[in-house]
Amino acid sequence: MSIAEPRLREKNGVVYTKAWVADLILDLAGYAVEANLVDALAVEPAAGDGAFAVPMARRLVMSCCRQKRSLADCADALLVYEVDEASGRSLSQAIAESLVALGMEQREATALVRSWLRIGDYLSDAPSLPVADYILGNPPYIRLEDMDADTAAAYRARYRTMMGRADIYVAFFEAALRQLKPGGVCAFICADRWMLNQYGAALRRLVTAHYGVEAVVEMHQADAFAHDVSAYPAITVIRRGKQGPVVVASADGQAKAASSGALAQALQAVRASGTHGPLPAGLAATRADAWFSGNSPWPCVSPERLTLLQRLEQEFYPLEAKGTGTVVSIGVATGCDDVYITLDPDLVEPSRLLPLAMANDTDGGQLNWSGHYLVNPWTPQGLVNLAHFPRLAAYYERHREALMSRHVAKNKPLHWYRTIDRVNHSLLSRHKLYIPDIKDRITPVLDRGETYPHHNLYVIYSDGWDVEALGGLLLSAVGQFFVSCYGVRMRGGYLRFQAQYLRRIRVPRPFDLSPVQIQGLADAFRRHDREAATRLALDIYRIDSGLLEACLGP
Repeated sequence: MSIAEPRLREKNGVVYTKAWVADLILDLAGYAVEANLVDALAVEPAAGDGAFAVPMARRLVMSCCRQKRSLADCADALLVYEVDEASGRSLSQAIAESLVALGMEQREATALVRSWLRIGDYLSDAPSLPVADYILGNPPYIRLEDMDADTAAAYRARYRTMMGRADIYVAFFEAALRQLKPGGVCAFICADRWMLNQYGAALRRLVTAHYGVEAVVEMHQADAFAHDVSAYPAITVIRRGKQGPVVVASADGQAKAASSGALAQALQAVRASGTHGPLPAGLAATRADAWFSGNSPWPCVSPERLTLLQRLEQEFYPLEAKGTGTVVSIGVATGCDDVYITLDPDLVEPSRLLPLAMANDTDGGQLNWSGHYLVNPWTPQGLVNLAHFPRLAAYYERHREALMSRHVAKNKPLHWYRTIDRVNHSLLSRHKLYIPDIKDRITPVLDRGETYPHHNLYVIYSDGWDVEALGGLLLSAVGQFFVSCYGVRMRGGYLRFQAQYLRRIRVPRPFDLSPVQIQGLADAFRRHDREAATRLALDIYRIDSGLLEACLGP
């Protein structure tokens, strides 16, 4: 789902931006009256109600007047796209009225707006447009599955960063970035999921390979939009040029009391020097001298978190890394749970039933097996020979149509009864930690080698760690700090855990801890005592409790 609920979502996926936020974005991008905007090209790719287009037009005209040039010189300096014709008419009127308010003749204002405004699809036109100096705005939020199939396919073919279940804003980023001339800048406010999610990996790779991130301003608490939407937005300023220092900031509702110029000036000062005087109320900022590379997630939700995270990443080891002996994986995906999961212990041959732990079995911090089984088509050597298990064969045969409809069965018709994932039988008997894939906080739960995980559970096991001691670290507020940085936040404040993020959690090597620390973590885990686990973790990671509390935030 896109970041706006369907009943709140504006037509064509537009979520309208408040004026103070739009002004801040223009200031951060350098689209200012003092600059020579007349000889530049600025683009607003999805104008909506004109939250960006109106102030861009005003700034352009004021820049022109400041240079004492003819207003006709502005005709080719701005390109405003709106896909909806009715919205375009309202937008045209709003821009013209704003120019008349500056003292322009109605005739001149109308002529300029006519030269600037295009009713059409920016994503379709972008490859043929001239290179731009500024591309600014708030791209629409529409999941591809909510669009007609032909349009979605055309976008995917043209914009290769649109991976998986990407939102259309990914294509807007790619189109804008590719349209920039050297030195040009793209500044958007958008949901920050692409910075963390798998579907944003190709876009992150594109950015880090050819562009420089200048600013990331988290605005989760900033009341940035005209309607109340379930959004976790951030401003990103990305320039076509080499990567340099990045200002990482957060702004809340108090920040709007300051002028956009004061906010931008403060952020630019932090980026330039790394130091600053008192910041405007509601604004926090720090400078990152190095940025992420490749398609690595950007866990930069606030400056305090980024500073602490970078220190921990430098001093400690990934949870799963070469030589640690620790593995993070996910439970079995079947492709047809209705067939492969049962509560009937007599359904097929007993050897073909594997005790299966479900996400709900971990509620309360203890594993309480609900009696579910996997109707298991695997042996340690591979798929079973159905001729050796007549009850299993008969059961699968009754459900052949459902099993054959799966993608995995169509690809391997001779193995039509296989689950998507192969069962790792050695995992069953291991002591291991389960972590549900969606939760408000990380809650590791111990399995003493009695069950196998369903695909809604992540599983952690280790040859080096006492898994109960490791569970104590993950249970602590420090463990929560890592998942708050890396995990994707969903509607309602829940975190979506993924193996790629769990693997990046930093931990000490077990032999770097004292026996007392190991025992203390294990005891805290067994008691499900987060406070005791946190006290030990703060000492192990050398973190001040006040700093951690500030980094975790509300």
